[in-house]
Amino acid sequence: MLAPTTLAEGPFVTVDIETTGCHPGTSSIIELGAARIEHGVVIDTLSMLARPTEPIPVAIERLTGITDAMVARAPSVEDVVRAFISFASGAVLVAHNHRFDLGFLDYQCELICGTPFPRPVLDTLCLARTLHPENERNNLRELAAFYGVSTVPNHRAFPDALATAEILIRMVPELAERGITTAGDTARLCGIAVASDLSVKLTLATNISDEPGVYLFRGLSGEVIYVGRARSLRTKVRSHFYAASAAGDSPAAVTEAVQYIECASGLDAQLLEAHLRYRYQPEYNHSTSTLRSPIYLHVDHRSPYPTIQVTRRRLKSGLLFGPFTNRWAATTTADALSRIYGLRRCRRTIDACRTHRCTRRERGTCAADAAYLAGSDRYHERLAEALTALTGPPDPMRSYLQQMQDRLARNQEFEHAAYYRDALRAYDRTVAGLAMAARLRALSVSVLVEGDPHSIALSVLIDGWRFTTIRAQRDGLDRAALESRVWRALSRALRRATTNPPVTPLRLEEMAVVDAYIQQHAPLVIAVDGDAQIGTAAVMLAVRRLFHIPRRRHATTSVV
Repeated sequence: MLAPTTLAEGPFVTVDIETTGCHPGTSSIIELGAARIEHGVVIDTLSMLARPTEPIPVAIERLTGITDAMVARAPSVEDVVRAFISFASGAVLVAHNHRFDLGFLDYQCELICGTPFPRPVLDTLCLARTLHPENERNNLRELAAFYGVSTVPNHRAFPDALATAEILIRMVPELAERGITTAGDTARLCGIAVASDLSVKLTLATNISDEPGVYLFRGLSGEVIYVGRARSLRTKVRSHFYAASAAGDSPAAVTEAVQYIECASGLDAQLLEAHLRYRYQPEYNHSTSTLRSPIYLHVDHRSPYPTIQVTRRRLKSGLLFGPFTNRWAATTTADALSRIYGLRRCRRTIDACRTHRCTRRERGTCAADAAYLAGSDRYHERLAEALTALTGPPDPMRSYLQQMQDRLARNQEFEHAAYYRDALRAYDRTVAGLAMAARLRALSVSVLVEGDPHSIALSVLIDGWRFTTIRAQRDGLDRAALESRVWRALSRALRRATTNPPVTPLRLEEMAVVDAYIQQHAPLVIAVDGDAQIGTAAVMLAVRRLFHIPRRRHATTSVV
């Protein structure tokens, strides 16, 4: 346990690394520099180049000046880290932006020793922000100039590590003035983990792929406690275990195992995450509890004086608008339309409405009496105008609500102005929901094609929710088998679509995900117009182009 190490005496090792990229296990260390401090002075240093497992990118070469030729005969990354482990034995590690450096060093240490470096680890960046919040910039060069140290950082590991050491030595008296005298106190001041409670769990992510996908944290009994999604699985999962403490409200604190699923596309990952969260209802996915049945606006034309009502039932008679995700928005919009266009509000029969005492009518917020006097024909004209606000251009309704809000605010009728302000927000949200539903209905049965030259994901959609996903790899691809899978999936989807399947809470969430994804990324979407065979041919053409599979020519066999 290194927390009792005193700042004035105890050994500290400042470290800096240069790498080919940002992802441990995918990118490689190319240089390591370190300085060992004891009794407030630098007593030893270490500087080594490392031979990476990949070429040095041009941008890194320009930044650091390190070339492939310079590292061609350097020791392997493993040998360099082994040397550093020996050099840093018994000392508290210190870095500037420790999550980057320790991300790589912990990963290599796990491969070599089976555990990450001991905690606590200190960070001069966090210390600078805490000690001198007045400074706008705290990069290493700015910090070196602020403290007036002799070493100038230059994006090379050894000068940067030596500058970090000098900065730490200058910070010790400032910390002592605050009563901070140990490594543990310093870590707590910076919000960095004092013990290894979480860092020891980094080994759960050592062998995880760094591809895009979905991950699941499992608790002591194997139950799923958290579901997440990441572009880089290993990097994201490991970030959970660099938290400041093993607090009980953190899923990482109670995680005993990590499961992951690689995904061929961003949409595949989002839909899979939604499905797994809905399936397992994880304790630490707080937003899962917000899933509710879809909301609709319904107008029953069987009544001579129809009303606009909010319902969770997908009624077959009358007009149905939706689905929506927000009951407040739908209810507020229905209320505003009824008030503005003079529509009846309650569900009672005409006779019951006329004889029953109604608080809304007494408050003047229900126009039933005026509607009855005007007659059914005039009432239906008003209803048609109200529905035009839902089905037509939204600008006239938005303009009216905004004008009413501004006018009432100028007259200092702030309570009434707030009503129109909320009505405008609700109307915008409702119209957006209707637009989403219309876009997705236009897709009907369709296939969203995504992937890269190595893998592909075919998301078969019905009105925007996922019916099934077909995944394939280029290596070992059996085109005939894939074509058969696509045809069967499309045939089943077309049959399912004819049954007008209900929109469940999960399907509603998937529809929102799909619509947002299409709007943001404009992926290839293939509409299947009732013919599974034609749809299959279009999908296979897209697969061939994505996988760069040449056409068959003159009866020769294509090379996959």
